[in-house]
Amino acid sequence: MAINYWQGTTDDYLTVANWTEASYPADADEVIFDGRVTQDVVQGMLDEESGAASKGDFDLLHVKPSFTGDIGTAAEPLCCSPTKVIFEGTGTLHLLCGSATQSTDATIPEVIINSNGGTVHLYSNANDGANTCEFTKVTLTRGTLYIDYYDVDTDDQGCYVANLFVMPYGNNASSVTVSIDKDCYKVNGAVPMNIYMGNGSLTTDSQAAIIEMYDGTINFGTALVTAETDLDITTSLSIYGGTFNWYPHDSGNDAYVNELHVYGGSFVSSANTNQPHAKALGGGAGNDIYLYPGGTINIANNYGNISIAASSQLWNFGGVLTTDRGAQIAISYDQP
Repeated sequence: MAINYWQGTTDDYLTVANWTEASYPADADEVIFDGRVTQDVVQGMLDEESGAASKGDFDLLHVKPSFTGDIGTAAEPLCCSPTKVIFEGTGTLHLLCGSATQSTDATIPEVIINSNGGTVHLYSNANDGANTCEFTKVTLTRGTLYIDYYDVDTDDQGCYVANLFVMPYGNNASSVTVSIDKDCYKVNGAVPMNIYMGNGSLTTDSQAAIIEMYDGTINFGTALVTAETDLDITTSLSIYGGTFNWYPHDSGNDAYVNELHVYGGSFVSSANTNQPHAKALGGGAGNDIYLYPGGTINIANNYGNISIAASSQLWNFGGVLTTDRGAQIAISYDQP
């Protein structure tokens, strides 16, 4: 194991003179980018290129606040699988979780992004019915994060992040922004990501399993060029504060929220975005909708195509519910 610092005078990862150990990083190394140089590194990092393929299982990849350069590009991200990634730089990091080929599993257990002005793009090198390249836990406290669809090599696939924590430092909503591309779930087993959000702004066009939201804004769905399928929240959505805009661009069966708890804040599906696409609240018997005092559900989209799933129930404990005019609502009361 070595501590290997980037000291590049050219932009080639595979130039051994660009590293303090006179070799490009090896397995178990700690790889450090700091303020000794500002040289970008933007080539020599794909899985098929010598070195990056077999020598990317680092103990640590740390981009320090003093490093202002860029690492990788969308066409050539850094392909590796460190045990931990810490990004504090002010440039842009394109990070591809991967190993030797697109038919090899890989895992990056932890990514921490705490950057004053920097940007991180995450990609999975394998994400199909047989292999997965997974980011197990990603925590964003400051900066901009893109969880991207990877379309560089022969196989195109979305990035899989198992658990995403958006927790801005000082609860500063303006310090964090997240964008999640289409198909960002684990294809092998159809496992969606979990999202835990303290504040900030997040937009996604991928299905999710659990979403817990305490403040900020989540936009679930945009106007895609081509509609997706299965843009569901398969386990539960819990809103404690902030605004959750529900506009999935789903062309298949009705997109649904399996179980909804609105403790505070607003669940909104009333704007023009993707109005013609039918949606359902609830996932059937035992998967209900709960609205509490201080919470708001607005499903008045002028299309009348947002329904309560069969055998699901809506329980209103004192919140505000807004529906389209002419909506038929059946009311019953539990007796003591």
